[in-house]
Amino acid sequence: MYLTYAIGLVIATTYVNAATFKVIAPGALQDVSVSIAGQRIPLTQNDSDIPYFQGQADCNGSCSYKYVVDGTEETFERSLQGDTTLNDIFQRPVTYASLPPLPHPIKQNAWIRGGPKGSIWDDQYIPTIFITGDPLEMEDLVENVPKKKVNVKFTIIGPDQVWSFEDTTFSIHGAGKKHNNAKQSWDWFLPEGQFLDNRNWFKLRHMEEDPTQMREKLYADVLGALDTYGNRANMVRLFINGVGFGTFNMLDDVIQYSYINAMWYNGNPPLTMGPLYDGATGADFSYSSSESHYEDAWKANKASVEKYAPLQEFTEDFKHLDIKNDQEVEEFSKRFDIDQFLRFMIVEYLTADWDGYWMEQTNLGAYCDPTENDRWYYLGQDYDATFGVNLMTPEGRDFVNVSYKDYPKRYPDSILINRLLENTKIRDTFETYLKDTVRILFNEKTLNPRIIAYHNYIAPDLRWDRSIKQVAKHGIDFGWTFAQTSGNLYEKVSSPNDNGGGADFGLIEWIKLKSEAVAEEFDLTMLSAMEALEYSNPSVNALDQATNGNTPQDANNNNNNNKDGSTQEGGNIIDTDALNNDRDNTMLEGGAESESLKLHSGTISSTSIIVTLPFMALVIFGTTVFNVGLV
Repeated sequence: MYLTYAIGLVIATTYVNAATFKVIAPGALQDVSVSIAGQRIPLTQNDSDIPYFQGQADCNGSCSYKYVVDGTEETFERSLQGDTTLNDIFQRPVTYASLPPLPHPIKQNAWIRGGPKGSIWDDQYIPTIFITGDPLEMEDLVENVPKKKVNVKFTIIGPDQVWSFEDTTFSIHGAGKKHNNAKQSWDWFLPEGQFLDNRNWFKLRHMEEDPTQMREKLYADVLGALDTYGNRANMVRLFINGVGFGTFNMLDDVIQYSYINAMWYNGNPPLTMGPLYDGATGADFSYSSSESHYEDAWKANKASVEKYAPLQEFTEDFKHLDIKNDQEVEEFSKRFDIDQFLRFMIVEYLTADWDGYWMEQTNLGAYCDPTENDRWYYLGQDYDATFGVNLMTPEGRDFVNVSYKDYPKRYPDSILINRLLENTKIRDTFETYLKDTVRILFNEKTLNPRIIAYHNYIAPDLRWDRSIKQVAKHGIDFGWTFAQTSGNLYEKVSSPNDNGGGADFGLIEWIKLKSEAVAEEFDLTMLSAMEALEYSNPSVNALDQATNGNTPQDANNNNNNNKDGSTQEGGNIIDTDALNNDRDNTMLEGGAESESLKLHSGTISSTSIIVTLPFMALVIFGTTVFNVGLV
């Protein structure tokens, strides 16, 4: 059973100019209210498991307001234009960002089968996740990191909606591995027949390999700007039984049919989906007459009707392909999406994805679509080892200057990309895509404003995350500080605990150096950010702006117009002009204690909250209920 709601409250007072206020207040013990012109109006909590409070107060078109939790008033004022806020969070000054959009450098063959982004993937909002489970089971899970799955209640709060699912299967992702981090990664599977944005399986990555916690999300954003079927991703806050565990990257697990259902079929899959594979070390797409070759490097999804025979047949066909024969290659492209594959390889190359396919023949997948006469697709995954993180090559920092033309000789086992590039037409397409990507998207003129704005938006959450001490009995802790979340945008940093973590390049530094190297190789001139957006196809760009369900823009009728053209209202909207300041901005430096969120400032303990039954009814007086769905 799941419940999704935007407003559900008991109201005794009717306001002539009523506006709805909604706030997430982790740790609230007694009462939560909204303060307008010095008057405090109580807000109501509908679910005792979830610190989410709503209510109405008088606000004549526009007003300033603050939230008050257990007598503590926010130290800043918020501004509302309209009749409802978004889902604010207590002591978080900015609810919704206005980030610089990314241009789309490749104008043809955009992947649109997955439909527009759902609001849980809205880059300009940080969703909050609450996991509620048996206290003893959850304590065992977080402290001892066992290989077990537990039933929990899963709740996620997006910009303007709340979704809650009972009987969700929750577990540690990769439990039992030798080199896990103390801050664990997680995954969960929704109850049978229930979906969120056409998905029933989600993964949370801890992002501990990356001091900035931005690389994997940025990688997914770049894949999205290249109009691929790359996994969706968004930063979230995680609470387990009321205790804050920090910031995570929520993303698709591409080796699960949940991802295929969403990105290939938009929630309307065929009765039987095709074979799906997880590629580990040695998954190079080479052919062997022995099935054990595939069993060693590839793992067929448990739900796959067919196991390894289809993959074996595909690799045999590729082995016998005359790569110089354009007609044969054209026919092969009907069996394998070459165009999309080239886009994935371009991003692997530009980011030095050393733990991916081209450099290491690992962390990939493959899917065969039965609705397209068994056409094959390359799947990329796990993008944390990118943009110079833990990059170890003989050239050291000079590796940034290595041309893609040297890759086939350096990495001969990556036969799928290496052989395809032997075809003149494919190589020309690859180079065209590469050059357009660099001069339009992958350069400091375009990406820097986005990176800096996004970093400054998430900075209060990163400060909170860095203040949390994880309590898993085993696991690596690099000890990254809050200062390093911004420092590694620009320069090399090393693990304070001197235990192997490091990024020899700053994130922005890598992009600058790599784009300049490619520009020099191909004699490119970078477009300005404005020129890059003007170059993009507007119909393709619109995919980035659309969301499923109620978008913040759609949810409100009386929107204020911001100078950036956004029509978003509610809470506070971040001003990217103010954010694009230099690296010495004092807001980004300082200690590790979170004063901006007031979520959870110290060690995770076995603190728990009582599990109650889900809502069975909503009693409403003097207001309107909308977005209610009970399944």
